[in-house]
Amino acid sequence: QSTPQLFSKSALESDGARLFTHAVFEEFQEEYKCSTNTLTSRGFSESTNMELNTVKDALRNRTFIVQYNPGTLESSCTCKLFEIRGVPCRHILWIYLGNGLEKIPESSFAKRLTNDALRDIKSNHKGCVGVGDVDIIDKKQIEMTKLWSEVHETMGVLIGREKEHVEDLCKLIKEFREKLLPSVPPMTKHQELEELLGCATNNEITILPPKISKNKGSGKRMLSNKAKAVACASKPKRMCNNCKQMAHHDKRNCPNPFVERPPQNVDDEEEEEEEEEEEEENEDDELED
Repeated sequence: QSTPQLFSKSALESDGARLFTHAVFEEFQEEYKCSTNTLTSRGFSESTNMELNTVKDALRNRTFIVQYNPGTLESSCTCKLFEIRGVPCRHILWIYLGNGLEKIPESSFAKRLTNDALRDIKSNHKGCVGVGDVDIIDKKQIEMTKLWSEVHETMGVLIGREKEHVEDLCKLIKEFREKLLPSVPPMTKHQELEELLGCATNNEITILPPKISKNKGSGKRMLSNKAKAVACASKPKRMCNNCKQMAHHDKRNCPNPFVERPPQNVDDEEEEEEEEEEEEENEDDELED
């Protein structure tokens, strides 16, 4: 991997080029360039035994507080760039330059952003551990990797073997699982539901009455055919202009065939039409009542 171009001859920047990947080093180098545009006033906190540095950022026209421990080289800044991006900010780098540090402390960068992030632990399907700090590896995780390797190899051996061998393996695994699991009685459906919901169910359920709807047309009901027939029978009969009989119908709904009559005067026709309209209005009023 090629070495990126450096902005200065500082040992701190060279250590960042060696440590970070190219993409992360570009962000680190930008913070390093801007670290020169800062002014610092120092103080000391007796309660935490740390230096309190007030750093004024000229580019942002803001002031940040940097806490620095000379003994452990731990530092933190109120801009929170390291907590967000995993790269030391320009204010922390300015404190490092002021204290003459030539290497970036391990507490000031995220290990996942370095070139050696994938070199510490290397394992294959057989559980072999490669170069790196073996002491920091979880031993249980290594054993689990070995177990999966044994399972895969055993399954490969079982291919093409007799059915009895597979049944024996299943029996051994089941017996071992029963030894590991405590004897717990089976849960009821009610208990399974409570475990799924994460809370106890309420046995008392109160059902409230529905709200009264007062929409348009509420409070009325449609009359049945029987009710309409009873209401119609209680009405007085009238003369039908078609069949000339006293009945509960008129010319419009007369059951008898249409009877042709000789033409009458225009005045008589208008009078008949008015009488029919009055009859229809009276009928509608009676139905509404």
